[in-house]
Amino acid sequence: MTVDADETIATWRRAEARIYPSVMVNAALYQQYIGVVRAVIEELGDVHTEADLLAAWEERRDVAAEVVRRLAPTMAAMMDVEAVRDAAFCQRHRDITREQAKEIARRRLEDARRTGAEWVTLFDDATPLGSHRLEMHVRTGRAVHSSSEVGLDDARPTYAIEVVQLDPATGAWLVDKPPIMPSRQFRTQEEWEARIAQARSQFGRN
Repeated sequence: MTVDADETIATWRRAEARIYPSVMVNAALYQQYIGVVRAVIEELGDVHTEADLLAAWEERRDVAAEVVRRLAPTMAAMMDVEAVRDAAFCQRHRDITREQAKEIARRRLEDARRTGAEWVTLFDDATPLGSHRLEMHVRTGRAVHSSSEVGLDDARPTYAIEVVQLDPATGAWLVDKPPIMPSRQFRTQEEWEARIAQARSQFGRN
């Protein structure tokens, strides 16, 4: 059976986005959910590539149920075990992506040069509590770093952008250089997205 990677990863993200906000209002249930998810992630510690993780999702469908049976959390009856499993796969996928971030960025940069793309997304990560995206202007190495964050005590996200200098050859963040545009925060997604587009236009000039 061939697994559709994009659809499967989207399924994992939907599960993660569904369970965390719903259980955060109950501190005890939240802690038990986190404990089970972490235990499932540990079970997936032997999986180190996206392809193998997709295969594991098909072959190890009962991994979360087995973890719940072993840990026997007091609120097990309130847990959506399939959603727990998918949320754990989502986090393990995120971990694998971060572990391979440099290689992924290198491949994306090579593809962008080969196709003549003006901009390339080197990193793009989203969780129910926030996101990070790094887009680089291929020729100059100027990069727009956009992020969002949801606080546990504030349901309204905080949005931010900054423009930094990357090595145009490798995409590596030049941490010894100050930001080209210091971080700015916004309270609405509309203004944030408008500022991202503005920064791409302004700093994408040769």
